[in-house]
Amino acid sequence: MAKSKFIYDPEKLSYIPVETTFKEKVMKFVPYLSVGTLMGVAFYAISAVAWSTPTEKIQAQKISDMKQRQTVFVERLNEIDDVLKELEVMDDSVYRTMLGSDPLSPSLRQAGTGGVNAYEEMIASNNPKDLIDAYKKLDNLVAKINVQRASYNELFKKASLNFDRIQHLPAIIPIANWDLHYIGSGFSKRFHPILQVWRMHKGIDFVASEGTKIFASADGVVSVAHLSSSFGNVVEVDHGYGIVTLYAHMSKFNVKKGDKVKRGDVIGYVGDTGLSAGPHLHYEVHVHGEAVNPVNYFFNDLSADEYKQVVAQAESIETCME
Repeated sequence: MAKSKFIYDPEKLSYIPVETTFKEKVMKFVPYLSVGTLMGVAFYAISAVAWSTPTEKIQAQKISDMKQRQTVFVERLNEIDDVLKELEVMDDSVYRTMLGSDPLSPSLRQAGTGGVNAYEEMIASNNPKDLIDAYKKLDNLVAKINVQRASYNELFKKASLNFDRIQHLPAIIPIANWDLHYIGSGFSKRFHPILQVWRMHKGIDFVASEGTKIFASADGVVSVAHLSSSFGNVVEVDHGYGIVTLYAHMSKFNVKKGDKVKRGDVIGYVGDTGLSAGPHLHYEVHVHGEAVNPVNYFFNDLSADEYKQVVAQAESIETCME
């Protein structure tokens, strides 16, 4: 039973009951209702965060697992992309050079995958941007792999028809790896230590101890074996197909003009003759009378990683040894 409220009437010297209207009763209840509502909302928000339902927990775990798989997927795509880039370098710089083919054009290697419209459905479905980007990368890799496969098929057919040419290509480093101290200056403009001028260095320097064996890099015929004022004891081997190799600053020859040599035959020994700053072999490759970078022909001795290391080392040295 609700309690009645009384007020004191000084005129009557007594307490009289006070009547409370419905509106007054409602207005008195509103603050309690507001506070209760706020407390209920706050409790729900806290419990929703702190105490997920079993279904919500399963859903959260699935989302976490999906993100982890997506991360691994992107990492694998990047690994495949790195391997493909190495294959492209070897294809353009080594295999195509070996068979007398031009490198593939960048536009052909960057093959299209259907354009932007191919991913409109994924975008319309509100898929995460990272996932869409991963699918784009995958499609791009598949297209580039198909280009590389076609290139290898073409080169395989050429190799089958050009076995003799391959035997006459300068495919090895002319000094054994275990005898090589380091690779010196490469194919570019370098400072000459004797003449004290900058000029084109048309080959690559192999630094090794005097007397180290020098090998013919391919089958051919010795066209030059004499003493030069600049190259010292120098040997040139004509390999046919417009290709000639030059070996300079030898201490002595092991061949004479007109000799036939096979790849790997000893043609001389490392020396310090001519305009030389120390014992080393200066090695050049000429194709149809033009000097070319010898590194592009070391495909029998170098992996893709080793090829890049040799190029980087040769390019880092500004002063040649001759």
